[in-house]
Amino acid sequence: MSRFGPDPQAFFDAVYQQVPPWDIGGPQPALESLLDEFPPSGPVLDVGCGSGDHAIALARRGVEVLGVDIVAAAIAQANAKAAALPPELAERLQFQVADALRPAQLGRQFGAVVDSGFLHLFEQQVADHFAEELAAILRPGGRYYLLAFAVQFDIPNVPRAVATEELQARFTPERGWRILTLRKALFQNQVAATPAICACVERI
Repeated sequence: MSRFGPDPQAFFDAVYQQVPPWDIGGPQPALESLLDEFPPSGPVLDVGCGSGDHAIALARRGVEVLGVDIVAAAIAQANAKAAALPPELAERLQFQVADALRPAQLGRQFGAVVDSGFLHLFEQQVADHFAEELAAILRPGGRYYLLAFAVQFDIPNVPRAVATEELQARFTPERGWRILTLRKALFQNQVAATPAICACVERI
């Protein structure tokens, strides 16, 4: 059962009829700090890219970026932002409507995957499958960058908490992962900064 009702597609389509609460007009500072500390290799996949702010920030770092989201309105907003950029920057960006939970269907390999508020939308069993998909698309040495809620809210239609122990159990050396950092952070949004977890894990 989805955390966002019987039809999560309809839920997120409706959210993008206005400005989503997680859209702060730019990339998340905690994620930017993580990328500064552990620079990504291209091409980069931005899962659940929304209106494209993280993908654009990544392109400014000089890497090619593909942003995917199930919400067509979000991809339209991202493409509009890209069209307004200088051509040499815009040419490093691509956005498409796709299921970010199944990135292997893209048929590509990536040097990095960036996840700002995507994993925490799904229960642990789904997240486990997503990690298997990441393992299939990341090159050796490729990195997965995560920012997710670290607190649980007992109200409907909100993300779940992602715990340190969950990530340590999922991204193990036995499964071909090395955790480079795992730390507390803040997830900025239009309501209030939310305690979060920030991680960078590398494919061995």
